[in-house]
Amino acid sequence: MNLKVCVITCLFFFAGFSQSVEIKGIVTQKNNPIPFVNVYVKSQNKGTMTDENGQYSFNIQSGTYTLIVQSIGYKTIERKVTVTDESLTINFNLEEDPLGLDQVVVSATRTALNRREAPVLVTVTNAESLQKVQATTLFEGLNFQPGLRTEVNCQNCGFSQIRINGLDGAYSQILVNSRPVFGSLNGIYGLEQIPTNMIEQIEVTRGGGSAIFGSNAIAGTINIITKDPIENLFQVASKIGLIDGERTDAVTTFNSTFVSDDLDKGITFFGMYRNREGYDANDDSFTEITKLRNLNFGFKSFYNFDFRRKLTLDFNTSHEYRRGGDLLDKSPLVTNIAEEITSTIVGGGLTFDYFSENYLQKFSTYGNMQHTHSDNYYGTNQDPNGFGVTKDFVTVAGVQHTAKFTDFFNGAMDLTSGVEHRFNRITERRENPLVIPITQNTNTLGIYTQLDWKVLENLKLLTGVRGELFTSNLTDESLFIVNPRVSVLYNITKTISFRTGYSQGFRAPQFYSEDVHSEIITGEVRRVRLSDDLKEELSHSFIGSLEYSHQHEDHQLVLTLEGFYTTINNPFVYEARGEVGGLEIKEKINGDNAIVNGFNVEARYSPNPKFLIQLGGTFQNSYFEKSYAPEQGIVTNKITRTPNVYGNMLCNYSPNERWDFNVSGIYTGRMFVPHVAGFIPETVLEETPDLLEIGFNASKTFAISDNYNLEINGGVKNIFNAYQDDFDKTIDRDPNYIYGPAQPRTIFVGLRFGSGF
Repeated sequence: MNLKVCVITCLFFFAGFSQSVEIKGIVTQKNNPIPFVNVYVKSQNKGTMTDENGQYSFNIQSGTYTLIVQSIGYKTIERKVTVTDESLTINFNLEEDPLGLDQVVVSATRTALNRREAPVLVTVTNAESLQKVQATTLFEGLNFQPGLRTEVNCQNCGFSQIRINGLDGAYSQILVNSRPVFGSLNGIYGLEQIPTNMIEQIEVTRGGGSAIFGSNAIAGTINIITKDPIENLFQVASKIGLIDGERTDAVTTFNSTFVSDDLDKGITFFGMYRNREGYDANDDSFTEITKLRNLNFGFKSFYNFDFRRKLTLDFNTSHEYRRGGDLLDKSPLVTNIAEEITSTIVGGGLTFDYFSENYLQKFSTYGNMQHTHSDNYYGTNQDPNGFGVTKDFVTVAGVQHTAKFTDFFNGAMDLTSGVEHRFNRITERRENPLVIPITQNTNTLGIYTQLDWKVLENLKLLTGVRGELFTSNLTDESLFIVNPRVSVLYNITKTISFRTGYSQGFRAPQFYSEDVHSEIITGEVRRVRLSDDLKEELSHSFIGSLEYSHQHEDHQLVLTLEGFYTTINNPFVYEARGEVGGLEIKEKINGDNAIVNGFNVEARYSPNPKFLIQLGGTFQNSYFEKSYAPEQGIVTNKITRTPNVYGNMLCNYSPNERWDFNVSGIYTGRMFVPHVAGFIPETVLEETPDLLEIGFNASKTFAISDNYNLEINGGVKNIFNAYQDDFDKTIDRDPNYIYGPAQPRTIFVGLRFGSGF
């Protein structure tokens, strides 16, 4: 009998001990409930989101925990609580975070963490900032971070790229949701094929990052984080602009999101249609801005099996037509010069995330694919051989594991390891029999591991290594490169942080986007070929930064100074080889060492949620140790198309919830640009003037009902028309002689209708 009583007593004791207790409450901001706020237990990923009334509730066993309350646009709250055998009611009041001091980023360590705790400096442009500068595509939204500069490189096709710290686009790794699916052709035109209404934030890490993200990250990484389905909403917007008061640029976008009541599943749709007329700046009947039509559609969805297992599926497709040259409405076969490209892109990915029962381990498996098909014409003087087809196919698959150690030599440590395989096939076929077809298959197998160790409360060490095995059908031997990375974060005080680091990167000898793009120079087509003894590039990057972050009540101030030094061994350069077999040739060879050094500065200030100003600038040198010949007739050691000084500015004033005013600025300093003979008598290296592009826009929001609003907006881009004024003319022009702002003065008006803003 006594044994039975003892057993029953023990069973009740253990049942009571393991019984979970409810934590509940409401999250508000200025006495208004805030929906879809994350409320969870630190280091356990256990929690929930607030409902449409700002209320939350979840169960947890007895103990002492740290609750974290986090939402985009608000300061993060951490509060220690002790759970006993009675339910707890804990309410939270959020404060706005205009400067994003508590933003969560993934680009520093490939795992989500607060930006302040990242050992690598990550700068962020969020969806709200993209809206403030009225950016339609990724290309327009990348200029508002220090060290970044976008440029257009061709008047005929509109080829564009992004430079980080002066290095051209091929040195930057563009990621979509941390996956390297940005194919070679997308490196040419893709910046204008990603609409900003699908972007949640753009995370930029300057300096080599190949130890964790793979090759081609010598200058840095740009990680495009797409919008997650968080709350039910619907938005449709339309905007029309007049380029130089004469050519239209019309854009229509939509967003629609559906989330289940239990928040376990959701899907968000987005789309964009753009129709831009071609623009001729100097009345010679040849375009400076291409004619463009783009239709983009996609979705992102998730399904939570439970709080520890999540499946994410995304899909995107784009159809684009662009045309440059003359006689845009006629067949290329009757023109003097025509570049006509019709591209179809289809891509998507699947990711499965799994947490262990104690939430100290996370497993992720993923697979992504992107296929680009481009029917194109590059030709002059009614050339029937100008037609061709270019294809780009990319697959990425990998497994990643993160383990958290809460007591590692009296500190905390995250160990992230993974395996990733990337396959890329580029094919190009042209009607011109002089142009040799290209078929390039590359396989890259990457194995990486990284340790993020919180040594002390104010000291963090990040170290990692990635080994990559590269094979290509165009090379006889495989290539294996080991890339190390180390970074240190030292919080000198609660407001001053010091970061420093070193990383090694590489680029394999292969064709890239600029190589498969046919150039039309002064009426002639010319191609790029690879040198027989072309070797891989190897880079060494050193970076250091000081950041001062201060906030008191509504007042916020961030000052950042970042120095960088990168040397590239055996850099790829292009030298003109004259005419070979009736075709103008440029050969990709290894040049002498290249060096890029300088510093970025940024200041962001918000005295209250109504006002925000940010200023950013870059001061740098970029050169080769010895001279080379980028064009026949030019010998230089300069890295061309790179100014020594450039910067940006953004000022926002929102006096109330209805009005919003924005002033933006982009400064491009003097730089050297090759100017090929044709319209001019001989090839020269031109020094361009400095240009300052200023824009202004304003919007007013009207409440249509309890759930829907209408916004009317308008403004002027490039108010003072700081635009290149020395374009070449006629068929003999050099269409690559283009620099400065992408468009002249442009007036626009727009409407936005829906919920969620």
